Amino acid sequence: MSNVLQSCHAFNFSESYSYADKVRKAIFENDFSIDPMDVASDLENQVAKPQKWSLLHDYIDHVVRDDLNFYFRGGGWDYDDVRPVFSMLDSHKIQYLTLVQYIEEQFRDDETGETVLVTEGLVEKHKYEYVSEYLEDKALNGLASLIVTEVFTLLFADREAMKAFNLKIAMSLEKRTPRCTYWPKWLERALFCREKGLCAICKSDLTSLFHVCGKLAIDHIVPIALNGVNDPTNLQILCESCNGKKSGITVVTSNSMPVFW
Repeated sequence: MSNVLQSCHAFNFSESYSYADKVRKAIFENDFSIDPMDVASDLENQVAKPQKWSLLHDYIDHVVRDDLNFYFRGGGWDYDDVRPVFSMLDSHKIQYLTLVQYIEEQFRDDETGETVLVTEGLVEKHKYEYVSEYLEDKALNGLASLIVTEVFTLLFADREAMKAFNLKIAMSLEKRTPRCTYWPKWLERALFCREKGLCAICKSDLTSLFHVCGKLAIDHIVPIALNGVNDPTNLQILCESCNGKKSGITVVTSNSMPVFW
């Protein structure tokens, strides 16, 4: 089993912590304001076997896009409402044209390359076009995907939130999902890294088992018998003892984790 990192992401948590808090609160709400089933992009496959784009990715994506949409379509909308979007694009190093640059591009002479003099009148005339036809696309298709990646990374480590999320899914699922019989290597590695090489419940060290290619006990947080699914968010690694003690009708996990010192 390779120890090489498959991919890395340069995180900028300036917005992601607040979005993670917003998504977590939505997960723990009891009024089902957002049902994971309603926003799933590929529900049949996502519940059947682990997908890298999980049900939680869809859930986060819905919350983030809904929030970003407010900057572009909020009640009594005005151009000044999109100013926070510029700071978010800047903090995530997403390149974009300013309003003046956008107008210059729109009126550039294709033969000479010359641009018009951008006046206050042109700015006023084209600023709403700039937002609706250019900036919104940058935010929803560039910025949103980065924020989703960062928020998922924060929340996936929160097993209690994953339990609550999957209990929501179980309550909405109409039929029992067949148990997945094969776990892909990328999933084993992701869970092992999240658990820091320890059993998710008792914290027994599992690193020797992992490094000699032993079979890891991957457990459903919400059991299949209780309408649990095979989504990565519903899985954890347990030691042999904890896995043996956990019954098929028990929902057990823990947010206990080692501290740095």
